[in-house]
Amino acid sequence: MSASSQLSIERIEDIALISGGVALDARLLGQLADICGCVSDDARVVILNPDPRVWLGFDGPTDFGDLFQAFADLPQPTIAVLAGPIRDGGLELALTADLRVASVDCRLSFNPLTEEFPRAGGLQRLTRAVGRSRATQLLMLEDQIDATTALDWGLVNAVADDPFEAAMTLARSIASRGPIATRYAKDAIRQGLDMPLAQALHYETELTILLQDTADRAEGVEAFVSKRTPQFSGN
Repeated sequence: MSASSQLSIERIEDIALISGGVALDARLLGQLADICGCVSDDARVVILNPDPRVWLGFDGPTDFGDLFQAFADLPQPTIAVLAGPIRDGGLELALTADLRVASVDCRLSFNPLTEEFPRAGGLQRLTRAVGRSRATQLLMLEDQIDATTALDWGLVNAVADDPFEAAMTLARSIASRGPIATRYAKDAIRQGLDMPLAQALHYETELTILLQDTADRAEGVEAFVSKRTPQFSGN
């Protein structure tokens, strides 16, 4: 795919694909927020596949805080396609995705603490992704980790020669499932991390009850009984 100087969105089957961009700067942050607001509600998965230069980190001054909140808050499951070096702000952006697929030559790192402190929530998301010990190791001891190590740590979910095609395979698998159930599952995982266990279990039960009254749930049961592939509508 040819890179565009601006982020763009296109639809491939039930998948929304965000691509393009040339630098992780304030302009791109605005574009990303705008595009996330344009993701169709009937899209079942969102793939983020920007130009690899976007993953190199922040290009120029930006604000501080949760700069990628619009992407992180998408209700659909999200997949980031990682290629080449993934540095500081690029890694912070990657961590906002639910799943990450890396190229075999991928290298992931934060800038040394003497140069810059992560500015977009990366430390908190990194700790939630790999645990306190691994997060500390990456930040304070490792210059960078390769794709194989990232896979072992759980920082990425797959490594492939063609990470985009691998991400599309994952996206199609997710899209074939009940879209309401996958959104509820994402919500339960994301919200539950910030709740005491008892509260998280209660929230999960509430979502399960809501799911019982959906047409997709009835379709799933009927398809199982009839031994056929379910045709989910998102209702």
